[in-house]
Amino acid sequence: MARTNDFALTYAGAHEEAGMTRINLAPILHRIAEEPAYLLSEELLALAGHCPAHADTRKEDFEKVAINTLLGFLYVDLREHIIARMPLDESGHLLLSTPPDSPHGLDFHDPDGMAAADPDRMVGFLRDSVCHLLDAIIKDWAIKVMVEEDRCRTEGTITDMAAAGYVLGRELQKSVLHGPSGYDMLSITKTGSHTALHVCWNLVEAAPLLRPGLEAAAYDDLARRSLKQVLPLAMGSLGMLCQFMAAGKIEADDHQAIHPLRPDQSAFLYDPDKDLIVLNTDLIEPTAMAGERHYTGCPAFYANGLINLYMEIVLTLAAQYDMYVRLQEKNASLIPSPPRGEG
Repeated sequence: MARTNDFALTYAGAHEEAGMTRINLAPILHRIAEEPAYLLSEELLALAGHCPAHADTRKEDFEKVAINTLLGFLYVDLREHIIARMPLDESGHLLLSTPPDSPHGLDFHDPDGMAAADPDRMVGFLRDSVCHLLDAIIKDWAIKVMVEEDRCRTEGTITDMAAAGYVLGRELQKSVLHGPSGYDMLSITKTGSHTALHVCWNLVEAAPLLRPGLEAAAYDDLARRSLKQVLPLAMGSLGMLCQFMAAGKIEADDHQAIHPLRPDQSAFLYDPDKDLIVLNTDLIEPTAMAGERHYTGCPAFYANGLINLYMEIVLTLAAQYDMYVRLQEKNASLIPSPPRGEG
């Protein structure tokens, strides 16, 4: 059985084998905190002072360091914005709205229909609903950043948020990586939040699949403790993340985050020695684009507590809608009955 640190070590080694070096954004963000004018510096746009080791380094590598640093800086405020905007009732339950044109045929105003829904349908509905909720909150936050930039431009002043928003918008517009597809701060952040929620849901759904027979509180504890084993995914390159998710059958063909975890997934394993869910090192393959020499990891990884917040949202919904009980019933139905005369 794999040791609990095997994935992070093997994952980092595969990046190195693919010819990529990790640029840690934490020191860059620390410099910005001490010297906000660094947001507007030319050095930030040139690998933040890291000397390219190869002459064929892609322009995209320079872009990703600058763009992910700016996103990581802004995501600190995003985390606080999400916390402040989370719709909770007096009992602390998360209030979700039924998404428009939901394919699941469920409605939060129909508790009987919700109670009778099969586990996959229910998981898909909750995934869809929380993605819509986060999309609305993120849109509200993006407007806040743009309003701050406009206010500063009108008043002839500058704040850290306005500076970061301005430089980010400028770099995205001329980006080789994002420009052709029209990606902006809003679309990148929405897509990233969906991926984070998807991985968190997968971890929650994997718990009763890999470790049957526990109480809901034990599953909640197992998922919380195992999150640290899954976080290394966010430290890698986008290419390696996509490769691993496809190999482990935890990424749907349409790349949507509304699909339940497949029973034949192989990305998550249970380590009985550590009583943790870990990631499968056997699925890692060195993957890089031609000329891709640097990677930073997901910008949300550098916003302290943001990925944990997404996990907390998923865990809250899992408890709120008895998902561990539902999923155990689903998993039990997948076990074939023994032939007559046996068992």
